[in-house]
Amino acid sequence: MNPQVRNLSFALLLALLCFAAYAPVLNNGFIADDYVLLEWSDKLKQDFFFLFTVPPMNFRTTSIALYGLLKSVFGYRPEFFYAFNILLHFINAWLFSRLLLLTTRDKVVAFAGAAMFAVFQAPQEAVMWVTGMGETLQGLFVLCTLLAWLKRRYFWSAVFFFFALFSKESALMVLALVPMLQWQQRKKLFPPAYGILLMPVAIFVAVFLHTWSTNHFIQKNVYAIGPQAAMVMIRTLLRLVWPWLVVIVALFRIDLHRWPQARQFGAAIGAVTLTLLPYIFLTYSGYLPSRQVYTASMVFVWLLAWLYSQLRNPKLQMAFAAAFLTVNLSYLWFQKDRQFELRAAPTTELLKLLQSRPPTQILIFDFPYPEPDIPKDVSFLVPGWTRDLVGVHGTGESCTDCLILHWDAQTRTLVSR
Repeated sequence: MNPQVRNLSFALLLALLCFAAYAPVLNNGFIADDYVLLEWSDKLKQDFFFLFTVPPMNFRTTSIALYGLLKSVFGYRPEFFYAFNILLHFINAWLFSRLLLLTTRDKVVAFAGAAMFAVFQAPQEAVMWVTGMGETLQGLFVLCTLLAWLKRRYFWSAVFFFFALFSKESALMVLALVPMLQWQQRKKLFPPAYGILLMPVAIFVAVFLHTWSTNHFIQKNVYAIGPQAAMVMIRTLLRLVWPWLVVIVALFRIDLHRWPQARQFGAAIGAVTLTLLPYIFLTYSGYLPSRQVYTASMVFVWLLAWLYSQLRNPKLQMAFAAAFLTVNLSYLWFQKDRQFELRAAPTTELLKLLQSRPPTQILIFDFPYPEPDIPKDVSFLVPGWTRDLVGVHGTGESCTDCLILHWDAQTRTLVSR
């Protein structure tokens, strides 16, 4: 087959897989923080340095700027935001296949790895939540950084790295991924060109230290160095690799009558661990949210694809591929989509209520989102309503002549008192 035709066919297949995996999200509404970030995108247009007053959101500049661009084109239409994020995921899957091909020179590994990443449910929050778009953008810039590095375009590698750092702080993982790529290709771990990557890091560190005292993730102990980090790492790693690593290793053993080579296997697990390190200091959960394993998922399916490519029995290969595709697609369609609909229910119901009534003063009790700006920002979607008309009980707001609403957790609706 002509290489161009083969590449086009593969790209179309990847696009189909990405769409098949995440199509259910297209009819979902905005969720929680989406409304706040959409408002901040307007403030960013007016003042480029606005995000530096609410750190660490300054390290989300690329995604919030993108929200503003999408909103200026499509308005408050969530389906277009989700469609764009699915497109981003497809581009990342395609770039990931290029990265695998450059590093392994194995078309089976490149095809299998990219296809598995396209449908792998583990990082679903990065694609199924608009606020998670920072992870898909970081993934894009990290992949571009590594591809430019492998092609010896070091200046562009540093440029992409800069944008990655201002998509999410965890892009610092690139400093470890580049030496791992060098090691994988049996090259010097830290060549002279590595120094150019330290230039965007110097800017990042200067900004990070300058905003340290007002970084609410640090000052409010959302992230903190402590012993909990080890348990977060272990639980996250187990959740990420289960059950597919066990399945593929068992098939490998059955088919080849030996275990995978310890050197490559250990290096792959080490790389997965490295991509998780920047996140593991969170204190509000015992494991990382799914959006934060987006890059780690690439490294993990790289390991799966490497093991898959060594199977000699085509029936075992087909069985694994069919099971992986069926289980992940089913989970995304019938489990995760429902969960995201439930997460969006409070703001979706509030939006319906605002659309059904003329503007008036309202006060909401027991709204499930802790951030009071969220229900206020929903008002931007309905002509006539403004933030000052939407009050939230518990924030010191009160009124003597207003509509009192109560969130009913059982029916998931807003009811008037």
